[in-house]
Amino acid sequence: MTRFFAALAGLCLAGAASAASPLADEPLDPGKAFRPHARLVAGEPSATGSERHGIDVEYRIEPGYYLYRGRLRFEVSPPTLLIGPPELPPGTEIEDEFVGKSAIFRDRVTIHLPFVVSVAKPGRYRVKITAQGCAEGRICYAAFPQELEVNIPPGYRVTDGASPPVHRGLPR
Repeated sequence: MTRFFAALAGLCLAGAASAASPLADEPLDPGKAFRPHARLVAGEPSATGSERHGIDVEYRIEPGYYLYRGRLRFEVSPPTLLIGPPELPPGTEIEDEFVGKSAIFRDRVTIHLPFVVSVAKPGRYRVKITAQGCAEGRICYAAFPQELEVNIPPGYRVTDGASPPVHRGLPR
């Protein structure tokens, strides 16, 4: 009797594995392939030695997927919190079968959204992102929206200094 149940369990597991294998070839939903996280940056040193203030958006990108550098757009709402042009690393240049020569990000990338005001009002803000990426050699996703929240605590101050020109997102 024990052998019977062991054999039955083995058949069930084999059936589940074969049923799951076609799904392994299916591309992930963009929200799972490209996972963004937001973090408030307050006074951290930059590469130039000045203090950075703003929002860092870190993308974790699944293996076999890539995100287009030039297809990222950012907007913060409510619009009382102004951001400067996003600071993006250069990325990796590729010849893409879908859009030609492009800069892309794989694995992880952090994009800095600098604040352009000296005082940011406390509260919750939404970072609205429009992104586009591909599953390597299989499919390119249409531009997809993603949204994150960041909380600015009371008393948060941006030090005075070089404030870049005001933009409400990435210029085209």
